[in-house]
Amino acid sequence: MAEHVFQDNPDARRYELLVDGELIGTADYAVRGDSVAITRVYTRPTHRGQGLAFLTTEYAVDRIVADGRKVLPVCWVAERWFEAHPERAAALA
Repeated sequence: MAEHVFQDNPDARRYELLVDGELIGTADYAVRGDSVAITRVYTRPTHRGQGLAFLTTEYAVDRIVADGRKVLPVCWVAERWFEAHPERAAALA
């Protein structure tokens, strides 16, 4: 089974998903006061269709909330993730 590792890369302003050490997905963000906008979620084309964009989004939301901020889902992937997870609506800015 492949190892999924998530990390924050604040210099690049993105959360990253590494699979077996290879960068596979990102969630770009912009800090806007007490909220963080998820501006783009990307998964390498060779790894699409596996739900990795939603996993990356979930990690981003969890980190943003853990930092005491709200989420502004600018990217359509983040918007769809919140539609699929209405129980997380309290995290929205």
